[in-house]
Amino acid sequence: MAPLKIAIVGAGVGGPAAAIGLARNGHIVTLYERAASIGGVGFAFRITPNSDRCLKFLGIDILASGGVAADWSRFMTCDGRMFAEVQENGRPEEKGISAFAYRTELQKQLIDEASSQGAHIKMGVEVTSIDVASCTISFADGSTSSVDLIIGADGVHSCIRPYVVDSSVYFPKASTADSCLRATVPCQAIRDDPITSHIIDDKFRLSGWRADDRLVIGYVVDRGRQFNLVCTHPEELSSSETSSGDDAEKTSYNQKISLETAKTIYKDFDKVVVRLLELADPGGFRVWKLMDMDDIPRWSKNRVVLMGDACHPVMPFGYSGASMAIEDAIALTVLLSSDVGVAQVEDRLRLFERIRRARVYRVRDESRKRSAGSKSEADLREYRNFLSSYDAVGYAEQELKKHQELVS
Repeated sequence: MAPLKIAIVGAGVGGPAAAIGLARNGHIVTLYERAASIGGVGFAFRITPNSDRCLKFLGIDILASGGVAADWSRFMTCDGRMFAEVQENGRPEEKGISAFAYRTELQKQLIDEASSQGAHIKMGVEVTSIDVASCTISFADGSTSSVDLIIGADGVHSCIRPYVVDSSVYFPKASTADSCLRATVPCQAIRDDPITSHIIDDKFRLSGWRADDRLVIGYVVDRGRQFNLVCTHPEELSSSETSSGDDAEKTSYNQKISLETAKTIYKDFDKVVVRLLELADPGGFRVWKLMDMDDIPRWSKNRVVLMGDACHPVMPFGYSGASMAIEDAIALTVLLSSDVGVAQVEDRLRLFERIRRARVYRVRDESRKRSAGSKSEADLREYRNFLSSYDAVGYAEQELKKHQELVS
């Protein structure tokens, strides 16, 4: 069977992960990324055991790329009263760890591994349009490329999505009217400050403070060098500084916000939170609207398929956006094995959607519920088990076997 020619658009996390698996399967894979270099404002994100097992399947060690094991976490009210301590990574049977990934280094590790598996990496290349019928991509320099499969892994503002579904009907939205502020603080500065020195130690890697309408989470990343702050709040509290520009600009990840505004938003929080904001780079605060998307009628059209945030963006309250994209990559890897030809692609893409749809939409719905603080401790434990116990490889193999038996 001749290998498939596959174009993947987007080199965030899910795209390179898919490139590794599909190139390892023997397909001819090209990964296109609009940015000239990796990196961005995202800083870091949570990897749960389910997605760590996926990364291990691809030959990726999350700790080797600057990730930090999420061993213990503590959660407090906004004024600093502790109400929960959570231990993670205490179950060796999971064969995966919970960790805080450092985005830039993980991206590099994924892209390097994809390249080592034979994938072609094209940075600084902008896709301007695609032709679904002929499976052809057009680029900003006027060139085109016809392939057997196009994978849109280009995020919440996907340029591929409008060719799969009606973008005037199905588009990302701010379903909870929340925004997210991110910043980083050098860990050494936290250790050296008398107000914050107790936040980081060998046991606790994450601290969280919750008010009814705001949430501050901080955790260690970058081999213990940086403390990543993720702070959610009602959109109107920061809109005075982010209301200029068009809609795309307002919902981008690049809106700056001042230290003074950040401190005002969280002024009634524990003094530790206020001090952490003061220790951050005053020019490094970024804020954006939190977006997700309602169900879309299909994830693929002909031999064009969406994955990750391009078809199921979620808010950070369920800490699984990146994990869901990584699971998508694994499902595609299993379904598009070396013996799959062009004639089978559309059928396998429909199966991919059937395998993934219910799980990712539950994560989206749980994230919406958690944003309102409407989860009991028992519900949270059940949700964490739902996330962590999932075997993406095994489930895709099981469903593929069932499908093959039905069609044979």
